[in-house]
Amino acid sequence: MKNTIYLLILSFLLLGCSKSSLKYLQKGQYDNAIDKSVKALLKDPNDPEELNVLAQSYKLANQRDNQKIEQLRLSGQPDIWDAIFSTYALLQKRQENVAKLQQPILNHIGYQYINYNNEIVEAKKKAAEYFYVHAKKLLEKNEKFDARIAYDELQKLKNMFANYKDVDDLSVKAYNIGNTYVLFKVENNSQSILPMSFESELAKTSVSDLNQKWTIFHTRAVDNFYYDYYIRVNIKMIDISPESLNQNHYVDKKEVQDGWKYLLDANGNVKKDSLGNDIKVPKFKTISCKVTEVQQYKACVISGTLDFFNNETKQIIKTDPIRADWFFKNNYATTMGDLNALSAQSTQKLQSGFIPFPTNGDMIMQSGNVLKSMAKDIIKRNAYLLK
Repeated sequence: MKNTIYLLILSFLLLGCSKSSLKYLQKGQYDNAIDKSVKALLKDPNDPEELNVLAQSYKLANQRDNQKIEQLRLSGQPDIWDAIFSTYALLQKRQENVAKLQQPILNHIGYQYINYNNEIVEAKKKAAEYFYVHAKKLLEKNEKFDARIAYDELQKLKNMFANYKDVDDLSVKAYNIGNTYVLFKVENNSQSILPMSFESELAKTSVSDLNQKWTIFHTRAVDNFYYDYYIRVNIKMIDISPESLNQNHYVDKKEVQDGWKYLLDANGNVKKDSLGNDIKVPKFKTISCKVTEVQQYKACVISGTLDFFNNETKQIIKTDPIRADWFFKNNYATTMGDLNALSAQSTQKLQSGFIPFPTNGDMIMQSGNVLKSMAKDIIKRNAYLLK
């Protein structure tokens, strides 16, 4: 209560100050306020507003942290040492930050160097011991979520002491127990036969982008391996259209010059120009070219469901419809006649030619690739189901 009142008084005294350090102080973000004030005072050691902000922030931050340590020690709980270690480390870092300032400033804020080394070492050792013992107890339960907690605690322990006892072996054990393993597979329940390479191509599908910290996907089942979930692409229908050749016939025509002819008058005589020369005019003829435009078309549709199975309960926990379409299209043209009669559009169509139709197996494989990509997108959206 006293600290709050003091802060209010200080706010009024420095009401004209809009500096970010004061704003941090008012919000109780003392270390941010200290950082800002230290930077400002390194540039201008005589800034009175920053001196006041630093004095109050440093005092209140240390009071808060020392009270926290005292309360943790009084609690008598075994899991307090990591918090105590972190708080002592913060106290040490804070005083090192402030120590960069000139001695008159340190005198002004009542700075006194305190050696926290013994406290830090003690808390670090006890925190490491707690993490080790607690992680081993959690692993004895052989439960997934307990193993994840154990793993995180062992990582904290490794950050403190990289070679602490058998921490690496325990970490591997915790990781293996804590992971959720998911098998991604395809089942063909349609009346169509899948190409022999379909399953092998599925196994090559990269699912690494689906992996998360505690979720690992496989596309090929490992013998005698327990999977927590199965995700099944359940193919219920494969429909392949017949090969289609649709033709469209049209004729391009063009007027082109075809020599000269004499211009005749009404009596059938050749007209003369002003110099007495015979008048000649261009003669035109119509040329044409018959165009046969051909459209090749073939389609494949694979549809079914994407089913999420919980292997422990043997139940489907979610199912989504899924459908993939793949189309083969090719347009080309053939001609008969004078090519000079062709329009620019028709000429462009001649650049393409007939392409052999893909086999049914090829169409299924292409549609299958689309299907697998869609399935991965659905899995990403429903990753919360895989705990």
